[in-house]
Parts: sequence; C-alpha cells; structure tokens
Amino acid sequence: MSESSLKVSFIIIGSQERLSKIKSYKIEEGVECLLCPFQSNEELPIILDSKISQLDSRVISIVPVGAFPKKNARAQLLHFSRSDYQFWGWYHFGNKFKGIVQSFGKLNTFFNKVPQLEQGIFFSKSLYFSVGGLGSGGQNPFAELAKRFYLRLDPQNPLPSLTIRSKSLLN
Repeated sequence: MSESSLKVSFIIIGSQERLSKIKSYKIEEGVECLLCPFQSNEELPIILDSKISQLDSRVISIVPVGAFPKKNARAQLLHFSRSDYQFWGWYHFGNKFKGIVQSFGKLNTFFNKVPQLEQGIFFSKSLYFSVGGLGSGGQNPFAELAKRFYLRLDPQNPLPSLTIRSKSLLN
C-alpha cells in the first residue's frame, strides 16, 4: 500500500514499556497504526507535533496504549477522511471500568466538554495544524488541544467507546 493512499492514522501513546507489551491490531486498508512512546506529558506535544507533521493521512486518532477503536468507529473515521471538512471529537467512555475515577472523568467530560486521555481523540490533520498543534502538556494533554479546537468549531458527536485490551490504561 502506498503512503499516499493512507487516510487514517492511529497513534498509540504510552510508555515504552507498555507499548512493547501490546500485540498488533487488525486494521483496514488505508489505515496505519503508529506507536508513540513518551516519558512525561510535558514532552508529548513536541513528539506528537513532529510525528503528525510527517504523516500523509487526512485523519489522526490518538488513543492510549491498551485501547483501540471498535470497527464501527474506525469505519466512521474512514468515512470522515473522504471529505474535505475539518472536524474533531472523542470516543465515549466505555463500560468496562467503573468506579470513582471513571465517574469523575465522565463528569469532567460532560461539564467541561474536554476528552480525557483514557477516551482518545480524533481530528482532521488540517484542523490540528490550523490551531497550532497540541500546545502545552499537562495532566490532561487533550485539554489544551480541545480548547484550541473549540475556538474553530464544535466537536462531532462522540464515536463508540474504545475496546479496552488491558487492565489499566494509564499505569
């Protein structure tokens, strides 16, 4: 498959140790899956800006290690990639993890309209660079990016939740 035919790139973020433990993902034609190790949230913006600038894909999806979009969510992103419109959004919280931390994350997403790292985020590459990239790192690297995206346009409805392939996404 030639590089120019790629439409969607999934970037899996996490520590080098966690990334070394994942198994390969089944992906469709026109889709690529890249691993992006990082040590701290502060270095994530520089790493992602560099990696995304080298991609030829029209759509980028950033997901945490140990999770991956379900088939219908991947199909939706492929559909989005066929348009020239700018868009962004995130995935629903899944039902696998329950408890106080996930409940807090769901409330935070509901009130602040900012996706949590565990949810993942997707966007058109042109929108990403039109807002200046990821911005500063922090506890939630998607918070600054979501603020920048909101200045340009409202998000898509959340896609179906990620398939969780590990016991813990962040540890």
